[in-house]
Amino acid sequence: MVKNAILYAMILIISSMATIACGDDDSTEKAYVRLQNDFDNPDLPNPPWTICKAYYNGTFFDKVDIGETGEEFEVEAGLGYVYMILAWDDPDCNPEHCLPVASRNEEEVVPGQSRTIVLNVPNHQGPCPPQGVEPIPEDLYNQILELWPEYEFEPYENRTQNPQCRD
Repeated sequence: MVKNAILYAMILIISSMATIACGDDDSTEKAYVRLQNDFDNPDLPNPPWTICKAYYNGTFFDKVDIGETGEEFEVEAGLGYVYMILAWDDPDCNPEHCLPVASRNEEEVVPGQSRTIVLNVPNHQGPCPPQGVEPIPEDLYNQILELWPEYEFEPYENRTQNPQCRD
């Protein structure tokens, strides 16, 4: 009886140690992110973009007005692009003034980190970019179309035909 109790206790200890060492498969490591709308930076030529909607590493973000920093949200730690719907000179985010845009670089957060991701002219790419801004790659553009189909943006091959593209 004592042998069985000791054996049972050892099995429980070894199982517990294996679970701790391997981690909980159902949990995802989290980080905390804010988005800063830096499209009013006086050191950069800035268009009047309002961040209407955003998505980063599994989390949707609220609107961020020009010059503001949004609320902090919990996200999956890791590397990813910030996908956005930006409105040109329209703080009300009317769809006719919106475009699908992504951060120029993949942004990274590590578990437990709190970070503010700053978005501005050098750190974005879109479907009808001005001179000096990279055009958005097709896979990023299509991801935005999947996230927000209600905007009915043109397919990638016709992206510059979106009514929101301006010369």
